Formats: sequence, structure tokens, C-alpha cells
Amino acid sequence: MKEEKKILLRKKGWDEREILKAEKILEREEHHDMFFSKIVFWSALVVIIFANLVVSLILIPFLIVLKQWILYSIIVLLAGTIGFLYNFLITDIGHLKRKHHVLAGIIVPSLALANFVIMVIVANQFITNLPIKNQPHNPWLISGVFAITFILPSLLGRIRTTRKRRKAVIA
Repeated sequence: MKEEKKILLRKKGWDEREILKAEKILEREEHHDMFFSKIVFWSALVVIIFANLVVSLILIPFLIVLKQWILYSIIVLLAGTIGFLYNFLITDIGHLKRKHHVLAGIIVPSLALANFVIMVIVANQFITNLPIKNQPHNPWLISGVFAITFILPSLLGRIRTTRKRRKAVIA
């Protein structure tokens, strides 16, 4: 418990024993909240990784058939959707430390990037093996577009949160 809160409680007539008891109760609840937050965090991480895998598998036929700009539009739409889901799930989990957010911010985009490189290479194999008049795609470019669009909602959310904090400090 913060010292300001203790001073306020003393002014209201609380003695030290009551303040210590309240502190212990709050610490116990915080420990349980942290445990459940970690479970939700790791579950959300698994869901997002699974969603990335599903999206990349769904995109294989589109990679084989579609030309550049239509394909990129679909990739941006799907990556943005998954990115907003990721941002919603990860940022709304309370009681997480900064290391959890950094870990998620590194693991998920890295796996998405690697996953998409592999899927584009697989789609390029189909393009070369089947009688399709489509050019093979650059796996790094498509994966980069997906990863950047995937990360964008999280970055925008952090910028929005930072602005709100600055406005609250100013006001």
C-alpha cells in the first residue's frame, strides 16, 4: 500500500494493526489476480499464434491466384483484423508486467513473419508446379507487409494511451 494511502487511513482513525491487515488482504488478492492474468495472457498468446497460422493457411490459395495489389489488400485487411484482436486481448489484461508485453511483442510478430515466409514459399512452389500464369511472390515483402500491419494496431494503441496519460498529467 502506498504511503499516501496509509496517511489518509490514519487520518480517518485507522490504527497500524488495521492498516497492516488491509495491506495483507490486498497483497493476497493481487497475487491471485496476477496468477489469473498470466493464464489469460498465455491463452491469448496461443489463440493469436493459432489465428496467424489459420490466416496464413487461408491465404495460400489467394497467394497462388491473385496479383499483387489485390493480394496485398487482402493481407492488410486480415493482418489488421488479427492485429486488433491481438491488441485487444493483450492490452486489456491487467496485472501484467512490462516483460510480458515485451515478450508478446517479440514472439508473436516473429512467429507471424516466419510463418508467412514459409507459406509464401509453399504458394510459390504451387505457382511453379501448376500451369498458373502468376509470378512467384517475394516472401519477405509479403511477410513484412503482414507483420507491419499486424503490429500497427498495437503501436497505435500505445500512442493513444501515452497521449491520454500526458493529457491527464497536464490537466
